[in-house]
Amino acid sequence: NIGDDCAVLRSGVKGKYLLLTCDPVVEGVHYRPGTPPDRVGWKAMARNLSDIAAMGGLPRWAVVSIGLRPDTPVRNVEQLYAGLRAAAGLFGCAIVGGDTTHVAREPFVVVTLVGEVERRRLVCRSGARAGDAVFVTGKLGGSIRGKHLRFIPRIHEARWLTQHFRIHAMMDVSDGLASDLQRLVDAGAVGFDVVSRAVPRNGSLRAALTDGEDFELLFAVDARDAEALKRRWPFRLPLTEIGRAIRRRMVLLDGAPLTVRGYDHFA
Repeated sequence: NIGDDCAVLRSGVKGKYLLLTCDPVVEGVHYRPGTPPDRVGWKAMARNLSDIAAMGGLPRWAVVSIGLRPDTPVRNVEQLYAGLRAAAGLFGCAIVGGDTTHVAREPFVVVTLVGEVERRRLVCRSGARAGDAVFVTGKLGGSIRGKHLRFIPRIHEARWLTQHFRIHAMMDVSDGLASDLQRLVDAGAVGFDVVSRAVPRNGSLRAALTDGEDFELLFAVDARDAEALKRRWPFRLPLTEIGRAIRRRMVLLDGAPLTVRGYDHFA
């Protein structure tokens, strides 16, 4: 299942799928030189945990490969792994292996994560239907000020959603709301019209649309369930309805085509 936050594989266990995801973090791209190693480790693991959340699953096992400069202090390596273990342990995920190599330039951490999800609770990007209500958790924008190094993956929230409601489509917001809405369009058969004043944000609307690395849940649910969802939401984390799915396969903002895009690694 290519193009979603995780690959979806047959597990051999009746009623369940395996989820497989792999995300790197590279110095100078995903974090600045001098960032505390435990924060780098946390982010490396949490990015992958967020992918599992986006599919409605639970994380089980991780392997970690790291590339470090030869002069890296042992204490830094210990702190890096402490961050990895802390993020994984928060959700009962075990680090079961990996590898280490040296690099001449930028250090990196690559986490491969295996999770599980019940077939009835699997959520992909492609299932949104015209008329669906579109929601986002938390607030968007400004992650560069520090949230991207300490965010909590929304696994508990995603599990609650899939337990109590039929979520038609879902992903995590990693490259900015504008780009990730377009990814939902590309994966499915509908578009989206977002109400600008409804977008929950830290700072400007443009930051919420384009900054990325928010790692919040973006999802579509039957509009008839929207009020019940808001009323029953049990978490302190904000939950906001930001728009509707529409028949035209494009992203609109207040009824007009949205022209800005979020982060692009190769732009």
